Amino acid sequence: MMRCIALCCYLLCFMHNGFAQEETISLSVDDFQTHQRLLLAGKDGWLFKQGTSPGWSNPNIDTDDWQKLNPTELSPEFEDETGRNEGWFRIKIRLDKSFEGMSLGVDRELWMATDIYVNGTLIHSFGDIGNPYTAYNPILKYPIPIELEPEKDYVIAIHFVDYESTFTQREIRLKPENLKRFINLTGPQYNDWVTENYKQTHIYGTLSIGISFLLFLLFWLLVFLNRKQKIFYLIASLSTIVLFVAIGLFYNTFFEITYFVEKIRFVITVTLQGVSVIFGLIVLEWVLTNKISLFSKFLLLLVAVTSTVAHLFSISLPFTLAFTTMLIYFGNIFFKNRKSIKGANFAIVASIIVPMAANFIYIALHKYSLDFFYEYEKLNYAIIVLSAPLFLMIFIATRFKEVLSEVEAEADKVLRITEEKRELLTNQNVLLEKQVEERTSALNQSLENLKATQSQLIQSEKMASLGELTAGIAHEIQNPLNFVNNFSEVSHELLIEMKEELNNGDLEEVREITNDIEQNLEKINDHGKRASDIVKGMLQHSRSSDGKKEPTDINALADEYLRLAYHGMRAKDKSFNATLETDFDQSIGLVNISPQDMGRVVLNLITNAFYAVDEKKKSEAEHYEPTVSVSTKKEANKIDIKVTDNGNGIPKKILDKIFQPFFTTKPTGQGTGLGLSLSYDIVKAHGGELKVETKESQGTTFIIILPLSKID
Repeated sequence: MMRCIALCCYLLCFMHNGFAQEETISLSVDDFQTHQRLLLAGKDGWLFKQGTSPGWSNPNIDTDDWQKLNPTELSPEFEDETGRNEGWFRIKIRLDKSFEGMSLGVDRELWMATDIYVNGTLIHSFGDIGNPYTAYNPILKYPIPIELEPEKDYVIAIHFVDYESTFTQREIRLKPENLKRFINLTGPQYNDWVTENYKQTHIYGTLSIGISFLLFLLFWLLVFLNRKQKIFYLIASLSTIVLFVAIGLFYNTFFEITYFVEKIRFVITVTLQGVSVIFGLIVLEWVLTNKISLFSKFLLLLVAVTSTVAHLFSISLPFTLAFTTMLIYFGNIFFKNRKSIKGANFAIVASIIVPMAANFIYIALHKYSLDFFYEYEKLNYAIIVLSAPLFLMIFIATRFKEVLSEVEAEADKVLRITEEKRELLTNQNVLLEKQVEERTSALNQSLENLKATQSQLIQSEKMASLGELTAGIAHEIQNPLNFVNNFSEVSHELLIEMKEELNNGDLEEVREITNDIEQNLEKINDHGKRASDIVKGMLQHSRSSDGKKEPTDINALADEYLRLAYHGMRAKDKSFNATLETDFDQSIGLVNISPQDMGRVVLNLITNAFYAVDEKKKSEAEHYEPTVSVSTKKEANKIDIKVTDNGNGIPKKILDKIFQPFFTTKPTGQGTGLGLSLSYDIVKAHGGELKVETKESQGTTFIIILPLSKID
């Protein structure tokens, strides 16, 4: 009885295990496809179960409740309420003897994260299925080595997690053709192909980005050199868009990026591709019609927005309508102006058609032949990126040749006209030369008269300056002469007194009187020299300057002419009065200048300042205090001499005329208009500058700037 029960239990167990046993899929080297890669996802024998139990990697678990489903049959229906799509796939495989001695690998081309188990042992994690979830970046990755022996059964269990959304149309939201690359078994040739593909990708990427960047620089340099040519702005802008397309297409092949960044890259790049096409059409519109319509700009914005929406939310209808509208609109422009498409304009057409055709080929291959798509993907990228700017460069070169031809034709025409006129001009030359001689003689005579008049005016200005100075000098000379006379009289009286003391024999008193006389004579000598210096200065000011420079105390010169100008004004108008202020920088020392010439400049500026405050005093209320200040300042590389007044200032409308010869604001007979002009020339001759700062109704400051390089 017990033996029967045991036998029944054994039979039940045998029946149960037979029902749960997985089908073994036999694989042969003949199953390899292009580049020695075997796509396992499309094979029969896969079992699927939703869930996350780590024990499902065990090769001996019960799979009764698993369903037959291979990875190519995944769909969004398996997602939970959070958008997480998680589950397990299992398949039992056996390699035949054709794999003997062959090194194998496991390869994946999808972004979903997966853990790959072989007979319950984790061999590799592609991404991270945990929390937080991290997608796997499959771009240009080498296969993971796997050790599988022929004629032996292996259970491959794959735990996958995917967070697919409407953000991008990739992976399970595409079609089973894409999901065939869920997991691949690869041979040695595949590694070689990946290496070669890696090199080609970087070559295409480097060339595409490098050439795009070079053309970008060249086109913008063309804009810089030809700023009035709008076509160059359009071409340079299009080259900028193409450069960003190139960077977007190849960026993920140079840098390891996350799934989120890949989504952003994908959307931006695809949107820019659409924008580049319509921008090329706008360039064509400008070439054909010499204008860009508002509707074209609206279409550019519409295509950009609808393209972004299409790839963000899988809503492609608005983009389809916008793109179709664009083709119809620009097709109409093309048809209406088809006769204008000749010569260089064909390059513009080619710059639109070639990249557009490359884009359509790209889409068609992706949809109908992924093998060809991945085989020629980078080459297609390069054509999309480089065709437009290269054809635009051809357009510029061809157009340049056409312009040169037009210029040559126009030059020939001008040359013929020139030859025809040359004979006429030859006959007229004799008459013209005679007329020129007559007029030249008249002009020379006028020039001589003008020079004589100018010399008289300059001398008149100097004499006017001398006249203004004379009154001040007379007042200045009167002071030392008074001292000379007074001390002479006192000395005479002391001599009489000394004779009396000599007669009295008082030698001590005689000695004291002698000392007093000696002091008086010294004072007489000092004041005599003072008067002599004033006369010498007057003579130097009155005679023509030879421009010879000599070390001069600029502070003493400014102070001297300030007082002389003041006394000159007082001599002409006894009611004139003004506050004099000085601020001299004692660190200046001696300056190598022409004292006569610089004295004229300072005197002219101070005299003008006195005239300005006097005019304001006559028109202002009695609270106005006329003030004229003179200051000097030594800075790092220059010396400033400032003459400031608080008069009415100079109106803006005449400010740019004040240094012009013969321009004056004084009434007729009071000024020649040469004072500031001569002063400006004198300062320039010293290697300096004469500037003016003024505010209407507040005053004026004239600044003489002498560079230190001109100073000893």
